[in-house]
Amino acid sequence: MENNKPEQQNAEVAEDIVAKAKKNKKKLLTASVAVIVCVVVALVWILIAQSGSRKADEAIAKADAAANDSIATALYSQVAEMGYKSGNRAKAEMGIRLYNQEKYEEALKYLNSCSLDDKVAEPGVYTLAGDCHVNLGQLNDALSCYKKAISAADKNPEIVPFILIKEANIYREQKNYKAEAEAYETIIKEYPSYVATTRVDIRKFYERALASQKAE
Repeated sequence: MENNKPEQQNAEVAEDIVAKAKKNKKKLLTASVAVIVCVVVALVWILIAQSGSRKADEAIAKADAAANDSIATALYSQVAEMGYKSGNRAKAEMGIRLYNQEKYEEALKYLNSCSLDDKVAEPGVYTLAGDCHVNLGQLNDALSCYKKAISAADKNPEIVPFILIKEANIYREQKNYKAEAEAYETIIKEYPSYVATTRVDIRKFYERALASQKAE
């Protein structure tokens, strides 16, 4: 009887190993099925995305080619609802058109939902949104947009100084001369090439801001 105990224990261990192997096999099978499902879902999503993107691309091409301005605007408005890169470009286009028509609140609806992953286009959208807020008298909102534009511009030597001047103008309107001076100082110190080539006398406005600050 005692001699049978080791064999019984060995059999139990063997059964346990087999059971675990079967269990692991089931887990592996389940994992493999999950991976296959994920791949299929991803492929379907890519195909749908490509199809939708193609439709949006074709639609915005028609809008770009439209000779009649009102027809083009109607087409851009439709494409803006389609999403994808073309849909976002259509939103930017609608923002520009509505801004030029002085429909600032309507323009903001398009600009605020526009997403352009580009170091020129993205800050441009934020800047235009800021300009809309300025025209609506919403100066703090405008400053918020301009700061986002500067961040998106990533130290672009032509874009950032241009936006900083817009900020400085708002600070002067708010009588925040310290912030105004700091904006001009940033241009002078970090973007000397812009100071040298622009028609705007940055140093003159910087000195004016300093003088206004001292006079307070």
